[in-house]
Amino acid sequence: MAAQSDYLDSLTQHFQTVPLVKQISEKSGLPASYVAIGFIGFSFMLVLFGICSGLMVNVVGILYPAYVSFKAIESKETDDDKQWLTYWVIFAGYSFLDHFIDILFFWFPFYHTIKLIVLVWLFWPKTLGAIWVYNHIVSPFLKQHEGFIDAALGGDKSS
Repeated sequence: MAAQSDYLDSLTQHFQTVPLVKQISEKSGLPASYVAIGFIGFSFMLVLFGICSGLMVNVVGILYPAYVSFKAIESKETDDDKQWLTYWVIFAGYSFLDHFIDILFFWFPFYHTIKLIVLVWLFWPKTLGAIWVYNHIVSPFLKQHEGFIDAALGGDKSS
């Protein structure tokens, strides 16, 4: 129980730095962690029940990573730059494949929920799914076919 309390305290401290969450927390009298968890839970329920699910998936998969990418570019560290550049490479492939997958599976129950979970897995700092996908799938594939791709693009492999 103490571990949960410590975790909620750390979440409250973290979410107190988000101006909108802080403002709602102060007006409602609820801890910032409860406000954030409530918003995240409510948003997830909307996606789960198919209400604005496409929009919600795009907000989570595009707007949040775009803003965090901006913050990474502006920071002095380079580790986060690599993380977010990798995310966008994987997201580009995901977006391309999604056009074909969507045709087959749009009717599948919880389709948007699964998409949302996959996108969060790709960028979540604890999982770094995009880096895993890049290291285990994309990089080996591109290295194996690099010469063919360079020739098809009219580029020199050495450049």
